[in-house]
Amino acid sequence: MGDWFIPLYPGTDSALALGLMHVLFEQGLTDEAFMQKYTVGHEALRDHVRSYTPDRVARITGVPEDTIVKLAELYGKAQAAYIHIGNGLQHHDNGGMNVRSVACLPAITGQWLKRGGGAVRTNSYASTNSDALERPELRQNPEPRVVNMNRIGEALLEAEQPIRAMMVYCSNPLVVAPDTERVERGFAREDLFTVVHDLFMTDTAKYADILLPATSSFEATDLYTSYWHQFVHLQEPVIAPVGESKSNVELFSLLGQAMGYDPVIFGETPEQMIDEALRDTGNPYMNGVTLEGLKQHRFMKLDMSPHASFLDQLPTPSGKIELYSETMEQRGLPPLPTYSALIEGYDGENPAGSSEPYPLMFLSPPNHNFLNSTFANSAKHQRLEKMPLLQIHPEDAARRNVQDGDAVVVWNDRGRIELTAKVSEAMLPGTVISQGLWWDGNGTKQRANSLTSNRLSDMGNGATFFSATVEVKHR
Repeated sequence: MGDWFIPLYPGTDSALALGLMHVLFEQGLTDEAFMQKYTVGHEALRDHVRSYTPDRVARITGVPEDTIVKLAELYGKAQAAYIHIGNGLQHHDNGGMNVRSVACLPAITGQWLKRGGGAVRTNSYASTNSDALERPELRQNPEPRVVNMNRIGEALLEAEQPIRAMMVYCSNPLVVAPDTERVERGFAREDLFTVVHDLFMTDTAKYADILLPATSSFEATDLYTSYWHQFVHLQEPVIAPVGESKSNVELFSLLGQAMGYDPVIFGETPEQMIDEALRDTGNPYMNGVTLEGLKQHRFMKLDMSPHASFLDQLPTPSGKIELYSETMEQRGLPPLPTYSALIEGYDGENPAGSSEPYPLMFLSPPNHNFLNSTFANSAKHQRLEKMPLLQIHPEDAARRNVQDGDAVVVWNDRGRIELTAKVSEAMLPGTVISQGLWWDGNGTKQRANSLTSNRLSDMGNGATFFSATVEVKHR
């Protein structure tokens, strides 16, 4: 729906941002007064981006030089420029740096002082008092083992510290976790006791020793916030629980009581828990949001008045926007925004066709009719989406004698899936795309995450779903 679509090679977002900075500094399209007052490290950044010339960045990203210059000029000369940071560029080996680099652009051009300007990746205004809902003192082991969800397959197959039991709720790991074939082997262990709490017979639920029916949102009380809007919503049941289904709160309350824990703690109602979560949040945006108010109005708007002074009280060590971050430097990360090539056979200076034996970058973003893996089992949504496809560029298709509509196999060392080819120029050569997390419920191999890596990103130990390479052939 944009006026101008600029495709780039996956994982090169930071290089593009640095190339834009190069042009902005060279052409004097920066806001020097803003940088002096609200940032640290702008002089170091100015020197740093001199090496990110349009011709070098064009080689890295696949974006033509004149496009890089034109985009920088449009951005730097705009009355107000807003960047909507998507939910995909962080799913790379260099994902944290991708987001950090892009987020520096509004700082060097002073967009944060312009109405409508700035950058947003997600809305975190509606945080509640999570401490009120936790009871860490009840744990026998104060420092329990923690496994990153992205490494669940590896953890389930670990021999020295085997996981003996698992309870799955609000998730479908056999579809959403990376390196799916290893995840499936882990769930198939005979010595793993598995409980799954879900509404549907998911791919994961088929491996359950005990399957517990869960309520839907129509049957439970809950507190809803949003990725984007500025409201908090109270969800109350509109129908009674179906059959023996239980909400998450009721299930864990009953388990806690059955295990002999304090019934006062494990007997709290959802309304009591919501009330506690809304008290003493320490979050000024939640001022005035109460259970009583939500019961009366059904939803309440956040208090956005703290925005007015946000730039003067930034939650960073320096209290300013840190273009140069000493904290990152102490953690062994580049203190300035820096491009680094992806780990998996992807040469940033020469991206396309440089990864043998798997020369194609594989992306698996959401499709339009599922919500991650949710609704993928619905016949109506499957009909709307039609079938799992592999979008492949005409140049890459021609090299493999693949025609539009052909049945193809997509594979790498981690696994293989079977899809239908859709020849398209929607992306750059060297990139293939399969949208949606389809289940394997009908016996076909179509889980995109069979191909994705369980490596963790450079910041935050996030998923690297989009830093995978594959090969394609006729089925």
